[in-house]
Amino acid sequence: MKRANLGPSLILIGLAAFFGFRYFQPPVQSTPHLIFAILFAGSGLLGLINLLPRRWVNIALNVGISLFFLDFVFAEIDLREVGAALAEANYLMLIPSTIFVILHMYFRTLRWQWLLKPLGEVSFWPAFRGLVIGITGNALLPARAGEFIRAYVLGRRTGLSKSGIFATQVVERIFDGLTVLLVLLAVIIWGVQDEVLKTAGIIGGIFYVGAMAALFLFMTKRHWIDAIINKFVPQKWAEPVVGLLDGFGSGLAVLKNPGQLAMVTLWNMLTWVMIPISFWFALQAFDFGVAVPWQAAVLMLPMMALGLTIPGAPGGVGAVQAAVKLTLDITFAGLAVGPNFVETVAAATIVIHASQFVPEIIPGIASFFYEGLTPGDISAGRSMASGEAG
Repeated sequence: MKRANLGPSLILIGLAAFFGFRYFQPPVQSTPHLIFAILFAGSGLLGLINLLPRRWVNIALNVGISLFFLDFVFAEIDLREVGAALAEANYLMLIPSTIFVILHMYFRTLRWQWLLKPLGEVSFWPAFRGLVIGITGNALLPARAGEFIRAYVLGRRTGLSKSGIFATQVVERIFDGLTVLLVLLAVIIWGVQDEVLKTAGIIGGIFYVGAMAALFLFMTKRHWIDAIINKFVPQKWAEPVVGLLDGFGSGLAVLKNPGQLAMVTLWNMLTWVMIPISFWFALQAFDFGVAVPWQAAVLMLPMMALGLTIPGAPGGVGAVQAAVKLTLDITFAGLAVGPNFVETVAAATIVIHASQFVPEIIPGIASFFYEGLTPGDISAGRSMASGEAG
């Protein structure tokens, strides 16, 4: 048995058991649950005996995870009421929501420009196109391949070190993670007491503090790493690996410059203030029977960020819906909500997902064609991590 197929195949069998269990739950035996149970059981068993290629096992797994979360949102509710909530929504509120998503991308591009300064000056539009191409790649391709494609695209356009560019994205992700944790902490302190949120905050804090410690060790004790590589890695591989680390290290130089770091911090704050405001306007499109609490829009930021770390169908379908529903269930708890609150929440998960992803993916696709990229460039970007040192 191939170990690569073992874990995903066992998860598929677990998903089949879940959908089989759901099929036998009252009051109605749902035919889709039975179909999903059969399909995922078959995919899992074929994967275990190596009759289903790894690629198809992973596709089945991603689809299964998304369906699992969609079941959490849409099972056992009146879909006609969901349609009614969608029909009655005030879509004019998506105009300001979209404006703040665009502002988010603007400030995020400025932040990246400052992160790139130690490598060289990069003008706004090449950085913006690289950013939105990367976002689109993350949304549509597995394993967050957009991160590597983004570094490849900007490196090809500017001639800068692709590994150095990728290092700036590592720093960017740490800023993102710490910001999300601070937002989560603020929501917990000022209004939402939930043990699951506290646990998530602790786990996330450990991870990002560990990442910062690893980067600090890399920058201050680089000679240790080079010595280990030269001692244990064959000479024909050691030199390219050291070269790759040189490029990576150049992208971390911003962490040593207080002035540049201050500017990155400023643009980081403005970047992430925009998203909760965008959420708030999108939530105003729906009638929940009570005013939307401020905690809903703020908590949605870390919840959606967490949801997008879970593998699944392209664009986070399923995981995003579950994150939005969980956010609204927590923040509206105890309030005098309307009689069709559950269905309205389900409708809101669809609209909020689209309101955040469409304004990012459309310019990403347009930038893909503007840059003259081909499927071969996508493959080159996805394989960059294992082959590019300059």
